[in-house]
Amino acid sequence: MTASRQTYRLPVDGFCPKFDRNIQIMCKDHIPNFSSVSLIVFELSCSQTQFHVNLTDWLHSYLCNRSLYVYFNNAVSREFSGTSGVPQGSNLGPLLFILFINDLTSVFKYSECLLFADDLKLFSSMNSNLDAVLLQSDLDCLFKWCTVNKLHLNIEKCSILSYTRKSQPLNHDYKINDLVLSRSASVTDLGIIFDTKLDFSQHINSMVSKAYRRLGIFKRKTKEFSSEIALKVLYYAHVRSSLEYCSIIWDPIYRNKIEIIERIQNNFLRYLLYKKNGIYLQDVSSSYLRDMFNIPSLCSRRDVSCVLFFYKVINGSIDCIDILSAINFAVPARSLRNQGSFPNAYSRFKYIDRFSLYKFYKTFNKISGELDIYHMSPTVFKSNCFQLLYT
Repeated sequence: MTASRQTYRLPVDGFCPKFDRNIQIMCKDHIPNFSSVSLIVFELSCSQTQFHVNLTDWLHSYLCNRSLYVYFNNAVSREFSGTSGVPQGSNLGPLLFILFINDLTSVFKYSECLLFADDLKLFSSMNSNLDAVLLQSDLDCLFKWCTVNKLHLNIEKCSILSYTRKSQPLNHDYKINDLVLSRSASVTDLGIIFDTKLDFSQHINSMVSKAYRRLGIFKRKTKEFSSEIALKVLYYAHVRSSLEYCSIIWDPIYRNKIEIIERIQNNFLRYLLYKKNGIYLQDVSSSYLRDMFNIPSLCSRRDVSCVLFFYKVINGSIDCIDILSAINFAVPARSLRNQGSFPNAYSRFKYIDRFSLYKFYKTFNKISGELDIYHMSPTVFKSNCFQLLYT
C-alpha cells in the first residue's frame, strides 16, 4: 500500500532566497473538521487509489455499519449510526485523512502548494497582474474541490500574506465563493510568527516576553531550592527550551536582538550566583558567569544547532531532497592550505545572513579543518562541534 502525499514546510528560511520578489501566500485550515467527511465520498476516494479490494473492504467495514454512543458522567446516550467521520483519536484516523486529500494537489495548475496535517498554503511569485489572476484561478479550483467532496470551508480562517522587500508591492484582492479574503501582516505557523519582512522581530519579541514570564514563575517556585543541578535542569526544561524552539528559522543577525535574548539567560545566571553565594550582583560579566557554571551562550547554541541540522541532512538522518539539493559544495580548482568545505556567500545586503543555509556555510567553514562532516559518527561530530563552537 502506498500513498503519494508528501508533506513539506514552507522553505522561508532561505534555501533559495529570492526575497526581492513579491511572494503571496494564501494560508488556511482547508479541512477544519475531518469528522464531517461523507463516508460515501471517502469510499470513492479509496476506490480511485487502486488499492486491493480486500483493503478497500476492510476500510469499509471499519467505517460503516457501526453503532455509536456517548458516555459522560456515568450517563450513556442512545445508540446511533455514524454517517461521516472516523473514530476520534484512532490510529487509522491520520492515514484515512491522507487518503482523502491525496488528490488535492492535482487541482492546482498555476501555484505551488504545501501541506502539513490540515494546513494548506498556496503560494506564487507576483510579477504582474496575470500572476494574481492565476492564483485566483487556483483558489476557485480549491473551492470546487471542497464542494465536490462535501467539505465546508471556513473562509474566515483563510488569509493572505505577502513576503516582499518592495516599497509598493503588487497586492490583489482574492476571493473564495465571492467572499474577499483578509490580508494579514503576520501569521503563526507551528508556533513561529512569520511577518511580511521575514525578519522575525515579532516572533522574537513574543518569545522573549513569554520567557521572562516563565523565568519569573521559575524564581518564585524555587525560592527554597539550593541544588545547582536541580536549578539548571528546571531552567533548561522550562525557559531555555522555549528560547531555542525552531531557532534555525528565526535566528537573528542583528546584535540588539541577540542581546535581548541573551539577557534572559544572564538574568538566570545572576540568580544562580545568588543561590550559590547569597549575594545578588548586577555588575558581574556574563562571560564570567557562563564559565563559572559551564553554561554556553544561547547564540553559540544556535550555531551548533544549525550545523547539526545540515549535518543530518547531508548524511541522510533528515530526509529532505529539497534542502539537500540546495546545498552547494566547494570544489577548489587547485590545492589550498585553507579551503572551506562550502562556498562563501557574498552580498551587498546583510539580509542574506538571515538564511540558515548561508549561515551554515559561514559557521562550518570556520571549523571545517577540525571536523569531517562526511565520515564522523553523529556522536563524535556533535561532541567536537560543541567544543569548537560553544562560548
